[in-house]
Amino acid sequence: MLTLNKLLSLLIYPLSLCLICLVFALAFRARGATVKANTLTILATIWLYFCSTEWGAGVFLSPLESAYPAFVDEELPTAQAILVLGGVTSGESQFGQGGDLNQAADRLWLGAALHRAGKAPLIVLSGGSVPSEAIPESRLMAQKLKALGIPETALLLESESRTTRENAQYSWALLQELGITHVLLVTSASHMRRAAAVFGAQGFVVTSVATDHQMPLRVGSVPGWLPTLDRLARSTQAIHEWVGYWVYEQMGYFEPPQNTLET
Repeated sequence: MLTLNKLLSLLIYPLSLCLICLVFALAFRARGATVKANTLTILATIWLYFCSTEWGAGVFLSPLESAYPAFVDEELPTAQAILVLGGVTSGESQFGQGGDLNQAADRLWLGAALHRAGKAPLIVLSGGSVPSEAIPESRLMAQKLKALGIPETALLLESESRTTRENAQYSWALLQELGITHVLLVTSASHMRRAAAVFGAQGFVVTSVATDHQMPLRVGSVPGWLPTLDRLARSTQAIHEWVGYWVYEQMGYFEPPQNTLET
């Protein structure tokens, strides 16, 4: 499902925007507009380079992650449920068993840790499936948690959602019947600003428990001015979240809904 958020993000992702600019540059050059072609080529190169450096990644990602630092278990209140958002697997693999975990898998680990610390008796796993996938992500996440020793009786699956907004809508419909409103919301730090806002608007009392912080403590052996794939990936992820928050805000998704559930 190609939402407005995903479409806009794809258009301005560093690599995508660079390629679009280069295509237009070629068109200008073919028409003899050399100055316009050269200008677009230079701008595309600068944009891609900046987003691939530690400076660029920090500009986009640091404000999102610094707003939601990590907490130790003792600093967190108890709640009625731990709500872990999907996005932690890359779907079913061709030759493997179960879903292949990606960089956001910290969400699962933290959800299990919070349950073992007695912060809530129930873990809600929210994540549906795209048309190309046969198994909802919530089921794949449940498999991983059961392998970590979390009992099946402590797991509740929400398997319909495909977007952050639907995570909130379908989770509210599921948990309202159980009288659950206060949740420890577990997702990546870069995603928390948008997730907490839309869950709060849905009616939840949200305690934000962020994980998957990706800004490094130290730059490391590769100087910050050198472009790397990891830095480009962090910039791209952050840009997706800035665009996503803006789209949700414009669409009024942070306002209390008139209906309990919109499909």
